Amino acid sequence: MPGPYDSRVAPRATVPVLAVALSFFALAAGPTRALAQATSAEEAPAQAVAEIQAEAVAAPAASAEPQPPAEIDPRIELFVAKCASCHTVGKGDRVGPDLSGVHTRRDRAWLQQMIQTPSSMLSSDADARNLLLEYNGVKMPDLGISAEDVSSLIDLVAECSDAPCVLAGQFVAVGEATEVEIGRGRDLFVGNETFIGGGVACMSCHTVRGMESAVPGGTLGVDLTHAFARLGDEGLDVALKNPVFPVMNKVFADHPLETDEAFALRAFLNEANSNPTADTSALSLPLFGLLVAGAVMVFLNAVWGRRLRGVRQPMTRRSAALAGAKRRSDVR
Repeated sequence: MPGPYDSRVAPRATVPVLAVALSFFALAAGPTRALAQATSAEEAPAQAVAEIQAEAVAAPAASAEPQPPAEIDPRIELFVAKCASCHTVGKGDRVGPDLSGVHTRRDRAWLQQMIQTPSSMLSSDADARNLLLEYNGVKMPDLGISAEDVSSLIDLVAECSDAPCVLAGQFVAVGEATEVEIGRGRDLFVGNETFIGGGVACMSCHTVRGMESAVPGGTLGVDLTHAFARLGDEGLDVALKNPVFPVMNKVFADHPLETDEAFALRAFLNEANSNPTADTSALSLPLFGLLVAGAVMVFLNAVWGRRLRGVRQPMTRRSAALAGAKRRSDVR
């Protein structure tokens, strides 16, 4: 009978032991591997969903292209160019009346004529004359637009009376102005910087308190210190770009302001309007002119007086000498 350590028998006895051991480890590892696989199976969909969502968020950003600006209704641009400096729709009176609901108060034919040729209404229509008196005698100019444009403006006012509209066109609010732009507006106003279109400096006709100029402004036009409060940001923008006031219209008809110039002037006028410490002692241009003229006359008188003395004294001496010589000859 072989012993327990007989090498010929030991291998046969070892195979079942190894098989049992391997089976035990396989059974022990099975649940762990299965659990890991199950966990991976549960995490995979969540990870896949997260990746899909990330791609969905990133895709528009990666493929997004600059969108062209939305087109502005041409009727709004027409309103801005021809009407907005004097009128609003639903925002109160400006230079002229608020047009909200005007289509319900006047018939269309009246509106058509009043918008296209208001000058023809003053001689024949009592309501037009009353409006002129009510709004400080400021005459509405003939706009020089077609009947079709007038009709489109009436339709626009009717629509904006029923539902609020943004009647500002391509407008940038003055609240975004920087100190540099405010300073540029001051320079344009007093003439330290010339307008690109060749227009005259604003101070030729207007004055603003606190404009920091050695020469005061003119009095041909109104004081513009509180123009921003009277016209509002949008109204002032239109008044600068498309002035309807008779004198300004003639002066700037061939010398329009650039958009950035009008913005800088609005920024300066907004600053002047909101500055309670603005200098109120500025002289008017006529008074300043009188003072300068007086100073020039005094200077010329002094120069001319010297000239007269330079000529008169030698003549007086010669005359005295001749008179003395004559008396001496008479005595002899």
